[in-house]
Amino acid sequence: MENNTALINITIEKNYDSEFCGSIPLHLVNLIQPYGILLVLDKVELRIVQASENAEQFLSTPVDQLLEQPLSQFLPAGQYDDMLAKINSQNNQEKIPFTLNFSVSGKETAFTALVHPGPDYVLVEMEESKSTPQESFITLYQHIKYVTSLLKQSAETREVSQLAAEELKKFTGFDRILVYQFDPHWNGIVIAQAKEDDMDDYMDLRFPASDVPKQARDLYFKNPYRMIPTKDYVPARLIPIVNPLTQRFTDLSDCNLRSVATVHLEYLANLNITASMSLPLIIDNQLWGLISCHHKTAKLPSYEMRSAMELLSGILSAQVAAKEKEKNMMLRVKMRGLHAELLEQLYTTPNFAEGLLEGATTVQSLLSLSGAAVIFEGNTWTSGTTPSRQELKELVSWLRRNKAQKLYATDTLPLEYPHSKEYKDVASGLIALPINAEQGEYILGFRPEVVQTVNWGGNPNNAIQMEPDGKTYHPRNSFATYKETVKYTSLPWQEEEKDAAETLRNAVLEKIIKERF
Repeated sequence: MENNTALINITIEKNYDSEFCGSIPLHLVNLIQPYGILLVLDKVELRIVQASENAEQFLSTPVDQLLEQPLSQFLPAGQYDDMLAKINSQNNQEKIPFTLNFSVSGKETAFTALVHPGPDYVLVEMEESKSTPQESFITLYQHIKYVTSLLKQSAETREVSQLAAEELKKFTGFDRILVYQFDPHWNGIVIAQAKEDDMDDYMDLRFPASDVPKQARDLYFKNPYRMIPTKDYVPARLIPIVNPLTQRFTDLSDCNLRSVATVHLEYLANLNITASMSLPLIIDNQLWGLISCHHKTAKLPSYEMRSAMELLSGILSAQVAAKEKEKNMMLRVKMRGLHAELLEQLYTTPNFAEGLLEGATTVQSLLSLSGAAVIFEGNTWTSGTTPSRQELKELVSWLRRNKAQKLYATDTLPLEYPHSKEYKDVASGLIALPINAEQGEYILGFRPEVVQTVNWGGNPNNAIQMEPDGKTYHPRNSFATYKETVKYTSLPWQEEEKDAAETLRNAVLEKIIKERF
């Protein structure tokens, strides 16, 4: 049986979440991207103790003339007092933007600034204000309202994601927009795409977890987006190199300007893109997926445009969460109806095994099984397609030796219990409901093998290419579709199905106890 539908939560045997990539301290790089300035201030007097070396390009003043100067010297009194008040009252992690008119040597420059108060110092990111009439508040607000109304009309997750990708492409002008969802092992699968005709097609391709390693995923909870206007930038250092307040490198976790690892810039080059922007999709405080924006040439959206994109990523997250909850609720409602019918049958049939396996509603229909078996008091009852009696006996013996007395479900039984490879077509998936595990009494449900062809964006086994020194590494240089056949796997067990199985198990145990006592 082969299924060509791309499944998010299919079990892939190999773990591609690289511990090596995930251990690199991306936040301690001491470098920023040069499309803005970074200032580091002491918390008491707001003196400038560090500044990015490119400050001179924006302010026409050498960095050493900024160091040790109070920020109040460069700002209008009203702006400084407003910023000071918000720094002192800011107890949350929200990034509050300011407009700062920075005056040095008689020259005034307007900046959009983000202020990040920390325990030891305050970070101030500044970008020169360059808004356009096309990106005025009212224009952006109107477009956001329009997109939001469209998203609300979508029926399910892929539809709402595809619509968001298409509208974001029109809205932002990026050449390609991808929406991709993480699977349980942090591999990402593209579930929506809008692109220029001459760009590669990544729809339904899966990308290994090492493409977005753990520490990069964690930073999405600190940064609302990751912007790289051009992969060809020359990073700007912080001066002095070591933070004089901590005698360590400054932690740049909160900074949008934070420089990017060289390997990621190579990755962009291999994708044939120059600029990129990515925004997290966070659902129930978990990183569910990403919106990834690609552009063939250099591109720096205005701060206003990026803020609008940040807002839309939050709206898309909320819509996806609503669609997923609605889908799960409908499944639960359906299963509750089947469960009620099965319970009635169970309690009106003298033999509970027959009540589960025979009649209008069975355990097979409740749990979407191809076969089921009940082993109880030395007897075996079966329905549908199941392993042989001898194979069931050996399987129960393995369950008694290896599994706790709780519900057990796997969609890769042949990988966990190699003897079952002989009947993978019958039982690549197993759900076991113990009645009395010590006596080998179980209700067993089976699902057949579903051979899956997983389409990867490049060979995941070559995602990281190490140099002989064992330290330097490079990303894969090809994203041509690499097909992997996943065997010994059934359709996955959904949480709603496992909950229904546990509820059914409790009902069976209750019936057995009542009959005995």
